[in-house]
Amino acid sequence: MVTRKPYAVGVTRRQQILDAARELFSVRGYRGASMRDVAAQVELTLAGVLHYFPSKEDLLAAVLQQRDDTDTPWFEEKWAEVGSFRVAMRELMIRNMNAPGVVRLFVTLSAEATDPEHPAHDFFQKRYRTSRELFSATIAEAQRRGQVVPEASGPLLIAVLDGLQIQWLLEPDFDPLAALESYLDSITLE
Repeated sequence: MVTRKPYAVGVTRRQQILDAARELFSVRGYRGASMRDVAAQVELTLAGVLHYFPSKEDLLAAVLQQRDDTDTPWFEEKWAEVGSFRVAMRELMIRNMNAPGVVRLFVTLSAEATDPEHPAHDFFQKRYRTSRELFSATIAEAQRRGQVVPEASGPLLIAVLDGLQIQWLLEPDFDPLAALESYLDSITLE
């Protein structure tokens, strides 16, 4: 059996749709942006968008999954590269600040998804559960390496990061990096 590779044009078009949806969902929220809005953004018909994503829920899932697929490996590689939990956390915040649309998307959709009827509700429940496990394991590894105090907590670190990003989105003059540095002063030993 021969497996066909996706055509380059199709891969490019799919990415354009994902980019447009990410931007629209981040500004208008999931409920405020329609598939027709996405189609107009990429100069396709609604049927053209539905060819790539059969439903709005499928499009939302792809948008959310795309970023999550890169976050964990990125952080692990950055930490290995710099050798410092503190520096890797700082780099993570800088990375997020360089992608305000993505941060806005996750802030907007995670708030909307607190409604159990929202199509991303299960995604965000699972994402936060997984994030708590990953951040707890990361904190434990940083503690093992002598880089973080025993009292540090993965869920608390997630709350700090999320809270700082929300404040930054609401007030662009706010410096989340300085606030993160202050928090890291209280949990790191390096």
